[in-house]
Amino acid sequence: MIVTAAMVISQVAVLLSYLWQIERSPLPPFAVANRIAAVVRLLDRTAAEDMTDVLAVASVEGFHVSVLSHVPATFEDQPSTARMRVMVQRIIDGYSPDRLVRSGQVDPVRDESVAAIDFAVELGTGDVAMFSISDDTTLRLFNIPLGFLAGLFGIAVAVIAVLAVARETRPLARLSKSIDELGNRIQPIEVKEVGARELRTLIRAVNNMQERIFGLVGNRTLLLGAISHDLKTYLTRFRLRLEMMPESKHRDRAVTDVDAMEQLLDDALLFAGDAYSNAKIETIDLNIIVDHCVSDTNMQTGLVSFAATSVPLEVCIPERALRRVIDNLISNALRYGEHASITTEKKNGAACIVIEDDGPGIPPSDLSLVFEPFFRGEPSRNRAHGGSGLGLSIVRQILDAYGGTITLSNRPEAQGLSAAVCLPLANGPEAHHHLNLTRAG
Repeated sequence: MIVTAAMVISQVAVLLSYLWQIERSPLPPFAVANRIAAVVRLLDRTAAEDMTDVLAVASVEGFHVSVLSHVPATFEDQPSTARMRVMVQRIIDGYSPDRLVRSGQVDPVRDESVAAIDFAVELGTGDVAMFSISDDTTLRLFNIPLGFLAGLFGIAVAVIAVLAVARETRPLARLSKSIDELGNRIQPIEVKEVGARELRTLIRAVNNMQERIFGLVGNRTLLLGAISHDLKTYLTRFRLRLEMMPESKHRDRAVTDVDAMEQLLDDALLFAGDAYSNAKIETIDLNIIVDHCVSDTNMQTGLVSFAATSVPLEVCIPERALRRVIDNLISNALRYGEHASITTEKKNGAACIVIEDDGPGIPPSDLSLVFEPFFRGEPSRNRAHGGSGLGLSIVRQILDAYGGTITLSNRPEAQGLSAAVCLPLANGPEAHHHLNLTRAG
């Protein structure tokens, strides 16, 4: 764009200077043609004894006039001067039709370093006025100045260059998009190595970086899995020993602590390993899954109400992953509130779930922080309410992997928190895009 802008500005500057020069000139735009016609009119009105003086006045540097009885035998018409001849003919015909006008060269073999155009115009007396016009400052091709053709050629080259650069940078746009997607998932997204050599090198480096990141995350997950397995073994033994102890409030508290430790291990392993990223993609009705999750919760608490939309809301996501999202949000709502209400709706081409509770809500300063792992705000998010502190982090991780979003906001009309989850509909373009990315991964 910088190169193109510079060329365009230079051409505009030349054009404006040319127009400014024409405006300041006492002669009209077709100065040569009008000057020839004016001299011809003057010669028609000049007496024979004054002809020499008029020719002396009319002849200036680069514009010589002479009167002959006939056109020289060496005169040759030149097709390249036809446009100028037509202009002279048109002006002269305006006051004296059928005058002979020829354009070309009297001496075709003269020195080529001095370019000139010769005109032969018939006078009213029958003689011929010969005009020799110097053109040594403007080289022409098909009677068009080469500078003008060069400017047009430069603009054409600039346009072609812009198209070529756009074609070469198209892989860069795809690379940028894949890197943006990489920020929301762990699996590598291979980008084809196309384009210029430097661009192919960059794409190759990014692909290798993705593989290394995937390997590092895999090693971390493997380590956490091994630690989790061993810890669960010891926790199982510990639980068995606790069960064999006499009943007491201390034993009950110890069992509760063991359960909390097992839940923390499960959530940490799930968050670190992105467990649902390789799950089988399914097309499921959001209303049905929400209804099942609400029914399972109400069998224990009966504190959740559900109002489903009248139309099916089909989304592309593994059922286990969607259940985990809904269960985590319902559990979160009941942990900090006494009741929860759930509604589903179709909004802006997406299937949305809105889960509201009547708890204390979240301070506005913490709304952007609650998705961070192990973040707990005060006073509503602390250890007294239980949980591992990874519930919302896992929810956002799952939704990011399948093109979904989650928005938390405090309810303006009442006390409590509202969580809105949106997923692309199965027949929408966004769903197909994320589905293709998941399969590529």
